[in-house]
Amino acid sequence: MIRGVARNDPRLCHEVFEWPLRDLLLVYLEKLKEQARRWYEVEVLVWSALAPHQKKKTDPPAVPRVLRGS
Repeated sequence: MIRGVARNDPRLCHEVFEWPLRDLLLVYLEKLKEQARRWYEVEVLVWSALAPHQKKKTDPPAVPRVLRGS
């Protein structure tokens, strides 16, 4: 978790390690949401490009659980 928040920068890892746990978890949650948003956007783009050409109607991808509460 610390490496993810510090973007694998060893100098930043030492600094992030000193953060209060609440701050670390909030930043990590924001990183998870950002990643989920990007993946969801790609999934919707692929679905919207393919859906008109499908013989059988398909539903759009579900919104990731981490994004539903925002």
